[in-house]
Amino acid sequence: MSANWRPETLMELTSRGNVALKCRCGHRGVLDGPQLTKYFFVHHWNGRLHMVGDHLRCSRCGARQPRIRLTGEVPTSTFGPADERGWNELRRKLRG
Repeated sequence: MSANWRPETLMELTSRGNVALKCRCGHRGVLDGPQLTKYFFVHHWNGRLHMVGDHLRCSRCGARQPRIRLTGEVPTSTFGPADERGWNELRRKLRG
């Protein structure tokens, strides 16, 4: 990884690993990178890193806009559908 590498989108960030999130209250978690990208894609949310925090909320205090960074750690939290059938149901539900 280059010292000057600066991702602009969630997809660029998650192509290299998982996502570490840290809230202002000190709570920290790691999310599965590819699954987070897929979740944003299914919802049609903007994937620019400065806008990603608008959709993420701390599970402890409820605050938004956590610090986001790349990590090689294993995910500590699970979210979203567990299998392809669940993803298809979510897509169908969001289409209306």
